[in-house]
Amino acid sequence: MNLKHASLIGPERRRPSVLAAFRWEIGKAGNLWYWLASLLFDALGIFNGWSQYVSYRQDFQQQGVTWAAVWGQAMLLPSMVFIPVLVAAFAAQTEVKEHQGRNWQRLNASGTSGAARAAKMLHGLVASFLTIVIFELEFVLAGKFLLGFDPGELSPYLLRGIPMTLAVWAIMTITQAVASKCESFAGTMSIMLMLTLAGCALSLLVPALALPYPLALITSASSVRNLDALASPQSMILSIVVSLLWVLIGALLFRRWSKSAK
Repeated sequence: MNLKHASLIGPERRRPSVLAAFRWEIGKAGNLWYWLASLLFDALGIFNGWSQYVSYRQDFQQQGVTWAAVWGQAMLLPSMVFIPVLVAAFAAQTEVKEHQGRNWQRLNASGTSGAARAAKMLHGLVASFLTIVIFELEFVLAGKFLLGFDPGELSPYLLRGIPMTLAVWAIMTITQAVASKCESFAGTMSIMLMLTLAGCALSLLVPALALPYPLALITSASSVRNLDALASPQSMILSIVVSLLWVLIGALLFRRWSKSAK
């Protein structure tokens, strides 16, 4: 075997780099609108929480309720509607671009689709973490500087960021899977909007059934409908397990549907 032939075979056998694919995902995402929308809609939720606390300040002070009063109202709409819809749009917009250039066909043919999927899911996890960081920061700043709450009581709310991040990641992964099948932004968003509305209905009418439902995971993970369980380790662990199960299901569907993508 001559050196020229060996040099051609070598790169073909080299495993594709997930890290390189991850950097590529970050570079091509171009979703500034998502971060601005997250800031805006989270602020709307925080405003609702602040407004309720100010309106009933005397009652809350008599009960010794501070952060929980704001959290319960501030997280309700974002967890049920704003964040799921924005996350779905974020993931759908990115994934639709893969179909426009028949990228999945090329990735499958070159044997690099596995690395691409892993990079997309990693990018989704990072975006999910930052999505929750934005809300938590706005919540902390509003409570501390607008209402004068004690930051020493924040531990349960910050810990809730872990299951909430995984809940967002589950929705992100499911959307990636749906987008790889639907091949269009409109089709993907139609499905995700219907799933989101179903999640809202479950959260309001049958909260117990909403716990395992993927598009209601953020509501469950934030414990916004059950503030008594806000600091419960068991509640957090259960939300984490359910979210990870949906991440796994989404990943399996993503793998299957992206392999047959046109």
